[in-house]
Order: sequence, then structure tokens, then C-alpha cells
Amino acid sequence: MNTNFTQGKSWIISAISDIKIVINSLQNEYYSLVAFRSQFAVEKLNKAILSFMGLKVEKTHTPTDILEEVLTSKSSLIIDLETKKLLEKISKYSKFFENEGVQTRYGTIKDDKLIFAEEIYQSFKDITNFIMNLQKIVNCYLKLLRESLNITEKEFKELEQLELLSGELKQWI
Repeated sequence: MNTNFTQGKSWIISAISDIKIVINSLQNEYYSLVAFRSQFAVEKLNKAILSFMGLKVEKTHTPTDILEEVLTSKSSLIIDLETKKLLEKISKYSKFFENEGVQTRYGTIKDDKLIFAEEIYQSFKDITNFIMNLQKIVNCYLKLLRESLNITEKEFKELEQLELLSGELKQWI
């Protein structure tokens, strides 16, 4: 598997920053920010894995489309069964975030009225699925990075930080 380790690592470091904001926002009950930053973190994690797979990541807000294309195509990428299963789980959980679209940032229009994100995501109940899916995705990525890509904390010290953040997210579920 060709990789672009530096770019993939940068995407994960950026996603870690977003996850920290998610946790801080949970603590301060900024639920619309939890929704937006969770979505943003997942997008970055997905771009990271595409980079690790050696794929060039263009500007996109739907990296799971690219991931699904890789999984279904007869491409030159050789993906073992365990890796494929993890990527399929990641894609499944990520679709939740992509289906929210720009609603997490800008809100939506209903009956000719603009409803802001702050009005949509007003309570913990409104963002529970964001936290659950984000935590599942982080766990899948940790397994993928360690077992399929054989990346260790020695090469990428931020993996330990990602593991700790996963534990913090789990406490909210």
C-alpha cells in the first residue's frame, strides 16, 4: 500500500484538535458546536486514511464517497479482509455525519424560515448520535492504524492521545 504518512498524520492531528473542541463543548453544553466539530473531525479522519492509502485527497466534504469507491472497485489497492471490514464500518458510521450536510454549520430552511444550527442542536439528546458515531469511528481508526497499517506510538505519538480522547467520548455515551 502506497502511503503519504506525513499528510495522513497531519489530518489526524487536526482531527484530534476538533475532538478536543467536541469534548470541551460537551462540558460547556455548546451542542451545535459538538455537531459541527464532530462532523469536521470525521471528515479529517477519513481524509487521513485516504492519504495513508496513497490516494490524493482533493477538496471534498464527502471523503466516504472516495472510500466506498475504493472498497467497491477492482483497483490496484490490495486490501485484506480485516482492513476492508474496518473501512466498511468507518464508511457506515461516517455517512451519518455526511447526511447532516451543512446543517451543522448553517442550519436549514423550513417553511421559508431559516433555522440556525443552534436551534437544531439544543440538547444532549440532539447530539447523542454524533458522539456515539464519532467514538465508534475513532475506535475503528485506532484499530486500523495499529493492526492494518502497523503504525505504532513510537512512529506517531498522537495515537495515544487519540486513544485517551476515545475514552473521554465514551464517558458521554
